Amino acid sequence: MATHRNSQESIEKIAKAARSLFAKKGYANASLEEIATKAGFTKGAVYHFFRSKEALLLSLLADIEQRSVAQTELALQRMVADSAMDKLMAFNTLQARWAVRNEADLAILMLVSIESANGKSPVREQVTRIYRRIEDMLTRIVSEGKASGEFPPDLPVDDMVTWITAIHDGNMLLWYRSGRNAEVGRRLALASQQAMKMAVRFKRTNKALTAAQ
Repeated sequence: MATHRNSQESIEKIAKAARSLFAKKGYANASLEEIATKAGFTKGAVYHFFRSKEALLLSLLADIEQRSVAQTELALQRMVADSAMDKLMAFNTLQARWAVRNEADLAILMLVSIESANGKSPVREQVTRIYRRIEDMLTRIVSEGKASGEFPPDLPVDDMVTWITAIHDGNMLLWYRSGRNAEVGRRLALASQQAMKMAVRFKRTNKALTAAQ
């Protein structure tokens, strides 16, 4: 029992060190030796728990996916009686809270998304899966809004999801680049919420004007 507990504590120390270094330096520039030293272990001890630096990163990405996407999905699933727009607003708020509470998660996801963009790798596959879950989540919400009549029936779901995802990533980058300034984050969150409402309203108004002509 004590051995298992010690092993888990060791894994957590290594993961914490890797999370800090990957967020600060990027995956490519952080060596396994640095991670081992920061965690208080030898490089061999790190290999005992993780067969490679890539395996360590994949483990961190799985944790990030759980904290970011899975928790957001769970919260949205509980909003059974809420409107589709309310769910889009909640998605925006929940993702902003995740970023504020887990700055290293956000940095890693942004950096790794760029570093793994060229070529195939397990890391790129995992990043792609994270974003596919986000897109699927948004697709369900927008489709639900169309089906209920809350959103215009001709609202292009794929385009809307791509647009929301682009705003999501752009806001995260702008906030992080500001030095994680709270006021910048507040303004970005408010602007994105207003933009979502305006996009749906514009589509509905444009349709009404076309029908009246």
